[in-house]
Amino acid sequence: MIKDNTQVVKASTQYSNTHVKPKSEPTEDVRKFLGMWLNRGYTVQPPDTTFTVVGHTVKLKTHSGRSTLGASLTPFASPKYQWYKSTDEGETWVEVPKNEDGNKSNLNVTSNQSGAIYYQQNVTWYQAGGWGLSIAEVWSQVAAVYVNDKDKNAEKIRVSVDDDYLYNNPSEIAMNSTVARAEVLPEDYTEDIVWTVDNNQLAYIDKDTGEIQANNRGVSGVVKVTGTIKNADNTIVSDSTFVQIGGGLEDKEVKSGDSTSFEMLGHIGKLDNIDNDYTVKWYRQPVGTHKRELVESNKKDLSYLVNEPRVKNDNDLYWVEISLKLGRDSYEYISNKAKLKVLPADKPEITLNNSVINETYNNDNTEDVLNDVANGAIVSYRDEIVVGTESGNLKNGTYVLPIYGGTEIDSVKINDKEIDQDRYTVVDYFGGISTVLVIDKINRIAGEKFEIKVRTRIDGIFTNEQMISQPFIYSGEEDNAFRFEGTKKTLNYVTNVLQKDVRDISYGSINTYAKDEIISRTDDTNQPNNVVSVDDQRRVKEPIKVFVNQEKEFVNEQGDVLPGCLRLYDNGKFVELVDQRVKVTETKKDEPLGSIGWNKNNGLLLHIHDAAVAPGQYGTTLNWTFENSI
Repeated sequence: MIKDNTQVVKASTQYSNTHVKPKSEPTEDVRKFLGMWLNRGYTVQPPDTTFTVVGHTVKLKTHSGRSTLGASLTPFASPKYQWYKSTDEGETWVEVPKNEDGNKSNLNVTSNQSGAIYYQQNVTWYQAGGWGLSIAEVWSQVAAVYVNDKDKNAEKIRVSVDDDYLYNNPSEIAMNSTVARAEVLPEDYTEDIVWTVDNNQLAYIDKDTGEIQANNRGVSGVVKVTGTIKNADNTIVSDSTFVQIGGGLEDKEVKSGDSTSFEMLGHIGKLDNIDNDYTVKWYRQPVGTHKRELVESNKKDLSYLVNEPRVKNDNDLYWVEISLKLGRDSYEYISNKAKLKVLPADKPEITLNNSVINETYNNDNTEDVLNDVANGAIVSYRDEIVVGTESGNLKNGTYVLPIYGGTEIDSVKINDKEIDQDRYTVVDYFGGISTVLVIDKINRIAGEKFEIKVRTRIDGIFTNEQMISQPFIYSGEEDNAFRFEGTKKTLNYVTNVLQKDVRDISYGSINTYAKDEIISRTDDTNQPNNVVSVDDQRRVKEPIKVFVNQEKEFVNEQGDVLPGCLRLYDNGKFVELVDQRVKVTETKKDEPLGSIGWNKNNGLLLHIHDAAVAPGQYGTTLNWTFENSI
């Protein structure tokens, strides 16, 4: 049974092993700038103190490496590991044999008797794959393993991390890993810690060592890191902490005229004596553009002050580019683009409660929809505007009400007092397709409520259409910009007329010697095509009758008369149209009039009498009459 315990025990505790004489002075901790190792050393030391029981195995895990510069100069060097142990508090040290994993990065320790054993690791790098000269070495801290006769429960655990911010952009110098650690009471607990995270899309954790690796796909968020100990009696203790994953910069929100700073988050580190080998450049992308503006390059400062931005800078983007040179190699880190949100310095909070009614006609109208709005209708708009008591004042606001093109304004009132026409304007856009009524220079204090009423008379409706009217109030001032909208209201406009389109009728070519024949219309005026297309948009559909008559005989260009006339056929029965008006169809009350058309054997057919037909093109006029019936 392998027991892995990576707790950290402070040197001041009763179990501290600072009194133990190391075989060699431990190497200093790794110093980093972003993700660059500035010196060789350890990121995961063997645990200072570990407790276990007789016969159980614990694993001492390590993670060491050389400086980034050294690795770049001799990229093919290989590490050699050697563990040493002492049972007399460091007075004598012996090599851990190879058959006991003494030459591996991680060491398994098993003892069949109680007591204390001390371990220290040496790592040496050799050129040419391990057969050349040694070029670097590191020594770990001394790790004490206390072997007890029986298990001891952990009662309390406190989890921490070396770095609470990791970068998610792929870069050789990005700090994208850290180590979770735990302080446990009592310190001589004997079970192991299991590490987990709540979101593997953000970061991965080694369940044994607590090493955390951030994603490199640009996914940002906060990951929860948990350390859990399950005791021998199945009781459990756990604790959690959080690590933020991001690109280095966070969005900023500021009021217009106030200054703010973008700062690189996370453990940046210092370059110490190689400060001159890195540069920091800050860039800005103005909102609505793809420009890349260099705003700071003369300072090696990982923060940038945005001095007194204005509302026009709202949604500007900022980022930093860090270039680092180590030896012959150059490295670069580009942060994420962070957004600058600029709020008005004294922004009011406005509620706009709007309504619209058709005073002339109501056909299933609702609070949000007016149906069958026709020419001549009186449509009234009522908007209640409330400035929040805890907000800023309404300064130089502009009220905008979309209205139908061609609408006549009967009156405009503020708080039931009619205002002069020079106090408002009606503006047509796109040739009158879009029309708005505008009232500007509106000033109200916080907490004030006022009402705008606009009474209109509809005109200019020539086709059926729909319009969405949504009033709003706004200010375009640089330091006090805002826009608040009411609810959308739908107005369905109709012409309120019976629209008709009568097609010309053709009977094609007729045989000169045709006698007593019925000639049908050409296919373009046979069903499914209509002779009379009707769109009945009357709001009140009274009964209507449709009549047709042939005004005169068919004649050609030479004045010859066609020996024939039109008849209205209905399943073999007919009525001649010459010199009389014939009813084609009629409707009942509330019934719309439909389009008129027939199959080729019915409707308006041409009858040729017994006389011969002189050559030529013949024509006549049909009079269609649409009459309301009472």
